[in-house]
Amino acid sequence: MFYEKARVIGEAIGNLIQYIGDQFVKYRVRHLIMNGVFEIEGIPKAMRFYSVKLR
Repeated sequence: MFYEKARVIGEAIGNLIQYIGDQFVKYRVRHLIMNGVFEIEGIPKAMRFYSVKLR
């Protein structure tokens, strides 16, 4: 099941004890996509255009 990237970022930030900005989480998600940890569906142009799931 693919999840919208915005939801993944919101869940990650919501479950952290220490605040980390959403820009850092977006960067990490893109990095994990490039390294093959996440599978992508859509065009990685902006958050609303693609969804991700674990491989």
